[in-house]
Amino acid sequence: MMPFAYSDTKASSRVSPILYFLILGYIISLFIKNAPLISNGFILLILVFAFISNSPKNYLQKLLEQKINLGMVAFFVVQLISVFISADKASGFNILSLRLPLFILPLAFCLIDFEEKTWNNILLFYILATAVASLAGFGYGAFLAITENNSAFYYNDNISQLLLGKQAAYFGLYINVAILSIVYLFGNMKIKGKSAKGLLIGAIIWLVFINYMLASKMSTISLIVILLGLAFIRIIRRKKVLEGLILVFALAISTVVLAKLFPKPIERFKTLTQTGFRFDNTNSENSLDDKFDANKWSSGSTRIALWTCGKEVFLKYPVIGTGLGDVRNVLKEKYTDKNFLYALNTNKNLHCQYLDIAVSMGVIGLIIFLFTFFFYPIKTFIMHQQDFAISIFIIIGLCLLTENMFDRYQGEELIAFILPFSIKIFNRKA
Repeated sequence: MMPFAYSDTKASSRVSPILYFLILGYIISLFIKNAPLISNGFILLILVFAFISNSPKNYLQKLLEQKINLGMVAFFVVQLISVFISADKASGFNILSLRLPLFILPLAFCLIDFEEKTWNNILLFYILATAVASLAGFGYGAFLAITENNSAFYYNDNISQLLLGKQAAYFGLYINVAILSIVYLFGNMKIKGKSAKGLLIGAIIWLVFINYMLASKMSTISLIVILLGLAFIRIIRRKKVLEGLILVFALAISTVVLAKLFPKPIERFKTLTQTGFRFDNTNSENSLDDKFDANKWSSGSTRIALWTCGKEVFLKYPVIGTGLGDVRNVLKEKYTDKNFLYALNTNKNLHCQYLDIAVSMGVIGLIIFLFTFFFYPIKTFIMHQQDFAISIFIIIGLCLLTENMFDRYQGEELIAFILPFSIKIFNRKA
C-alpha cells in the first residue's frame, strides 16, 4: 500500500477519503509562504465535507459529544458579542476574520470520525511535512549564508521566514508540535518497522536542532519544560524509569552539544534579563545578526513596556474590556500618551494573548477563554491520562504568554488545527 493511502474501516461515509486527503492538503498548505487563500480554501472544504459525511439528524448529537471542541466554538461566539459592543465594529470584524479558523476547524472536527490508525497517519504526515519544510527553510538559509558570506542566515527568522513565511517564534511552535508527536508515537508504540523508527529518530534529532537554531526563547523553554514533564510522568506514573532517564539525559546532552557547536542562539537568552526601558527610546530592537546594544530595545524590554501599557488599559476597562473592535485604537492612544514611538511606528500588539484578551474582553472574557481552551480540556485529559493532548495544550498555552498568536495567521492556522486534532488523537467523547 502506498504511504498515507486512505484505509479506514470505521468511517462509513463515501466522502471520508476526501476528508482525509483534504486534511493532508491543509497540512501542506501550512508551509506555503503567504498562501492564506489556499489554507482557507482547505478549511472551508473540510467543513463542508464534514457536514456531508453525517446525516443532518446526527449533527446535534455529534456536536454535544465533543464538549472541548464545542467550547472553542463557544468562545468564538463570545468574541463576536465583544465585537458588537465595540464602537469600531469594522476593526472588530477584521480581527475576528483572522480568527475564523479557530471557529471552523473545531466545528468541523466535531463531525469527523476516523479510526485511531488513520489519525496516527495524519499525525505522521504532519511530522514529515514539518521536517521537510524545516529542511528546505534551513537549506535556503544555508545557501544565502554561503553566497552572502553571512552566517546570520543560519539562524532565527532567516531559516523560517525567508522561504516559509513564518517568524521564528511561530515556526518554533510548528517544530515543537512535531517533536511532541514523535515522542507520543514512540512512547505509545504506534510505530512499527525498523525503517519507520529510524526515520522518526532522524526526524526528531533534526527538529531539535532546528528548534535551537531558530533561537526562539519561548519555543525552546516550553519544549524543555514539556519534555521534562513527560520524563517525570514516565518515571513516576508509568514506572518507566529507564525511558524517563534516557529522555532527560538526551535532552541535557543535546543542549550542551548544541551550545558548544552553535553558541550564537544562547546569546538570545541574555536579553531576558534586559528589562529596563524608556518609552521614548526610538531605536530598533536588537537582532541576532548584530552584537547586543544596550541602547536598543530587547525582546524582554519591549514586552515589559507593552505589558505595562496593557495593564493600565485593563485597569481602566476591567470587566468587559475595551471591546474587540476598539482594542487597537485604545492601545494606540496609550502608546501616544506614553510617547512610546517604537510601538506606534511598528504597530506593536501586546505580545501576550492572555493580556490581549483581558484588555479587549475584560476579566469575563479571559475567564471564559481559560476555561474553554485550557482548564476544562486539561482536566479531562488528566482524568484519562492523555499525555499527548495535555502536552499540546500546555505548549500552546506557554507560547501564548509572549505572543498574540491569534492575530497572526501563521500562528492561529496551526493552533486551529492542532488543538481539535489532538482531541481526536485523545479519541474519546469529551
